[in-house]
Amino acid sequence: MSKPMQDKPLFPFGPILFLGDSVTAGWTVRNPPLFSGPQAVGRGIAGQSVRDTARRLRSEIALYGAKGLHLLCGRDDILDGARTPTLDGIVGDIAAMLRDTSDLYVRTWVGSILPVDPAAPGAAGRPVALIGAVNAWLRDHVQEYGAHFIDYDPVLATWAGALRPDYSDDGIGLNTAGLAALEAATLAVLTVPDLEPIWPPPESADAVRRRKFLHHFGYLDSNTRYPSPFIQFAGKPGASHYGVPFDADGFLNAVPIVERKPDGETRILVVGDSTTIDGGDIANTLPGRIERILRAGGLDSAKVYNFGVMSSCLTQMTHLIWSRLVTYSPDAILVLSGSTDLFQPWTYDPRPGHPYNAFITQRLYDHFFDTHDPRAREDGLSYEALITLIYEELKRLRAEVGWQSPGWEDAIVHHYELAAHRLTKLSHDHGVPIVSVLQPTILRKRHLTEVERGVASGAFLAYLDRQYAKLEAFTAQLAARRPYRRTFTALDLSGIFRDREEGTFYDIVHYDDPAREIVATRLAAEIRGALDRARARTPLARVRHLLAGRRR
Repeated sequence: MSKPMQDKPLFPFGPILFLGDSVTAGWTVRNPPLFSGPQAVGRGIAGQSVRDTARRLRSEIALYGAKGLHLLCGRDDILDGARTPTLDGIVGDIAAMLRDTSDLYVRTWVGSILPVDPAAPGAAGRPVALIGAVNAWLRDHVQEYGAHFIDYDPVLATWAGALRPDYSDDGIGLNTAGLAALEAATLAVLTVPDLEPIWPPPESADAVRRRKFLHHFGYLDSNTRYPSPFIQFAGKPGASHYGVPFDADGFLNAVPIVERKPDGETRILVVGDSTTIDGGDIANTLPGRIERILRAGGLDSAKVYNFGVMSSCLTQMTHLIWSRLVTYSPDAILVLSGSTDLFQPWTYDPRPGHPYNAFITQRLYDHFFDTHDPRAREDGLSYEALITLIYEELKRLRAEVGWQSPGWEDAIVHHYELAAHRLTKLSHDHGVPIVSVLQPTILRKRHLTEVERGVASGAFLAYLDRQYAKLEAFTAQLAARRPYRRTFTALDLSGIFRDREEGTFYDIVHYDDPAREIVATRLAAEIRGALDRARARTPLARVRHLLAGRRR
């Protein structure tokens, strides 16, 4: 298929996540239109084992709000000569993923591992017989987990079971014709009429709340929120985010920043939440795109560093700048915030101004390290008991702070405003140009596609709409009456996609590649303006301006 899927859903019951290894990765690259919108999300990562895929399954489902899953993995385990795969290992990890999708009520299709030509050089010495063994297990067992099996051998294999030569150039990877055949076979299954989401059984109100909590509890991913001094958390050094490793400091840079700025470098630091590290590879992120745009516009010395942190709120971003980033002699700092401060208290730690799930860390620490309670050392806390412990604390905190009350909503905005004022003072005191951006949101997009209209519940969207209106008014005041006008810029981009008719958003704040380019272009222009204003304030520039005035 070649037509972009932006306006009418291809899968009427909701977005489908295509999760897997190099096959799905190559498929996504070969046919971007199929995977360019929120209805079909390509999340294949070349070289990943089944276990690697299993580790990111829950967080991927949560990030994209997937109602369906197409799982295609195991091939890279078998064809990677550095691994020693076993049948039990591969099917055990697949079974774990199927238990997760069953718990999450995600309709799941598992594709057979694609055939290879045993005589191909890439198959030499590889345990290709495992392909048939794994496929036999999948054929016999996936239905036990409520999943469906898709057998690709009738489409892609010869009568002898080898990959058809017209579908591959090397006997291993699929060529354009092979991927087209794979896609046609897949869509024939995934787009049959009358497919419905998997609905959970009736539950009590508390059971519903507990299930929602458990749904989100499964995404406490230490790879993206690893404890870090002063800023609560950052990425885990060396861990992978969509196949891209975090640097030694836990940020998404090809190499870590060095404290001494190289001569001639124009150093720009971008601080934000998951929208800052979203993109699939470094060049595709907002900072990566901004660097490319700045250099193409003549600023060859531009070096843009990514200091985005998954789930980071503005207070954390401010602490990151104060505790670490100002020591790197930045020429400008770009900060993108707003949505995380608003939607996380609704779902996670309900206390205004607190980081993502700070209460969980506190509750666990108190449980195990209360020196006045010797039972803590004797408690063999099971996973189920852990969930209960934290869920009960969440209920207590929500009652304590008046969760979802008008006063609670105002307190959330108040803490955001306090953090923004700290940011203005930090900019002034250190003489660092800071551009603070209220990030884009689906709330201000007038032309919603059918998919975009279903990204969240009405009550949640109404709450965000009220809160975003307050942040927009505050940002306007900050821009007009900011106390440190010479170094600080407040910018409202919440409505940058207001008149865009194409499908744009995957959820409330995450948007697709064309939209990311639009935002990056605007931010690059703002950075150029901030750099130009900073140069105009240097002592040499002021002397030149004074001399020019005297000549007149």
